[in-house]
Amino acid sequence: MKKILLTFVAAFLMGTTAVNAQKWGGQFIVRGGFATNNFKGEHTRGIDMLPSYNIGVDFNKTFHKGAYWNTGLMLGTRGFDVDKSSAKFRAHNFNIPFTLGYKYDLTDNLALDGRFGAFFGVDMAGKYKLGDEDVKIGDIDHYKRCDGGIMLGLGVWFKRVNFDYLFKRGFGEVWDEGPAGAVNHTIRIGYAF
Repeated sequence: MKKILLTFVAAFLMGTTAVNAQKWGGQFIVRGGFATNNFKGEHTRGIDMLPSYNIGVDFNKTFHKGAYWNTGLMLGTRGFDVDKSSAKFRAHNFNIPFTLGYKYDLTDNLALDGRFGAFFGVDMAGKYKLGDEDVKIGDIDHYKRCDGGIMLGLGVWFKRVNFDYLFKRGFGEVWDEGPAGAVNHTIRIGYAF
């Protein structure tokens, strides 16, 4: 719980520095929304989607006309649900993305954007629930907290408000002979400073 609280404090501090975005020639964006989590690949038969959340602070820096690079800090989850055995795995994590994108102005107030790139993630807390038993991720043998992968985002802007779809595909195993290939679909709304 302390780690999650620290995450919120870090996101707040990044948000309060948004007033300095003009000095850096960029734009801070605070986003939050709904996510679905699952895994694809080996050892994933019979697992289902797990609904969740995603919040974050992004920084966009334009380098040529509508082209920009993006980085930030996201708090979200990865996990799965298995109804037949009452099993559920959910890990809360930090993700640091780095993407390249392009924002195309349709009118003075309306724009579309798309971006692609990579992310690095670290699980901070979570548990694996099997029936009535809960096992914290720190107690799972050979648990692998880190993950990395690719991401693709598409968005619509109305003035400073952003509606965003984000797809993430991780490639790391969660534990030895465990599920690999975390898949997240996220729909978020954001505001740019």
